Amino acid sequence: MSKPDCLLARVLRGKYCHSKSFLEVSLPASCSHGWRSILHGRDLLITHLGKSIGNGLETKVWKDSWISLDEQIKMHGPLQEEVIDLRVADLLTTDLQWNKTRVQEILPSVAPQILCLKPSQTGASDAFIWQKTSSGTYTTKSGYYSARMDHVQQEAMINSDFDWKKDVWKNTCSPKLKVFLWSILKGALPLGDNLQRRGINTEVKCPRCQGEETTIHTFFLCPFAVEVWKLIPLRDVVHIATDEAIPEVLTKFRNSICLPPSGITNNILPWVVWSIWLSRNALIFEALTSPPEEIATRAIRLGREWTYAQGIKATPTNVIQRGTNSKSHPVETEGETLCRSDAAWNKQTKQAGFGWIFTGHGFTTAVEGSNSQDYVDSPLVAEAMAMRLALIKAATLEIKTLRMSSDNRTLIRAIHGDMQAKEIRGIVHDILEISSVFVSISFSFVSRDFNKEADASAKLSLRRRSVSTLNG
Repeated sequence: MSKPDCLLARVLRGKYCHSKSFLEVSLPASCSHGWRSILHGRDLLITHLGKSIGNGLETKVWKDSWISLDEQIKMHGPLQEEVIDLRVADLLTTDLQWNKTRVQEILPSVAPQILCLKPSQTGASDAFIWQKTSSGTYTTKSGYYSARMDHVQQEAMINSDFDWKKDVWKNTCSPKLKVFLWSILKGALPLGDNLQRRGINTEVKCPRCQGEETTIHTFFLCPFAVEVWKLIPLRDVVHIATDEAIPEVLTKFRNSICLPPSGITNNILPWVVWSIWLSRNALIFEALTSPPEEIATRAIRLGREWTYAQGIKATPTNVIQRGTNSKSHPVETEGETLCRSDAAWNKQTKQAGFGWIFTGHGFTTAVEGSNSQDYVDSPLVAEAMAMRLALIKAATLEIKTLRMSSDNRTLIRAIHGDMQAKEIRGIVHDILEISSVFVSISFSFVSRDFNKEADASAKLSLRRRSVSTLNG
């Protein structure tokens, strides 16, 4: 879909998509395993597939999800015959601006949301976007995550308070222990009940007390585990019931605190369950027994050593991060015009003010410009629009060599192609198209401290817009 002219896409369309498009074609009675798998992936993709508006010619008003860049929104209801096959281009004027009157007539309930979308003014084609990433580009990671979350929502969570990120992946322990916690939650450890559930004939009894070897029993309810936990200096006792699930137990330990002088400031649970697991395996495979005191001491020692190691490594990392945020400013070179742009945005009113300033070659004094607009959905969109307006002004001034600067690093990276941002896709296309009229042009990031004039101009323009709106 993103590269329709590549050889593989053309071959597959030619073989399987004769009368319908790839999104509409159904699974044939006889086809290869590869094509069957592709259609299965397509069905997962469709649930979060949207359209980014360029010129509006390839997007259907009623059938495509284009009103929101982040969620599926398709308009429904009784339709008049003349608007059934309407395309988004029919809601735009000849200069690719929204026809506000027509939008209000046909889609009054979502008109403000539509007006916040910014079509391409240079006629970029519409494009499919993946709504689950900020760039709009599909990744296998986001696809698997989306499919998994859809499945989880259908099932109903065991515990609504459990959070994978907070309770597992952002836990303050080593990566090995995070994977170990994941294995516990997924029932992947070779415990008696897990093995029997998979059809493996094995003893379900605990090797220590001969009770049923479940996850909760092994790590919390076995008399041996109970003695280990008694030796851990927790501020508050955590009570575990026999019928509780592991997610519920993890949430109970979320705010557990080890008392001094243990030296543990983080959640001690990963280290304790890991030490109990090592002791259990040593008993089964090597017939080695360890007293609860030794297991508790090992858990505290391992946790303390890892915590101290992270403290030692944290200092150089912080220094590097401060270094990368050092102030930068543009240096004017002979024969080059410098343009700095900026935007001011009001979250409540969705209004934005734009400012830019020209200095350098061809200007004895700095020349400022400004503008403002309603229905701007984010500060990033405002920054991109400010740069586009500044470029249009530079083109009318017949500047030949230009250096554009902005204090928005995301915008500069999007222009350079280092990343994509779906909300400014059309504007970035316009910026690159307009750039072709200059003999030489470059785009660079500038610190806010060296962009004060453009910032002041943008804020003044926004204030004037707000006052004008209030005065009616």
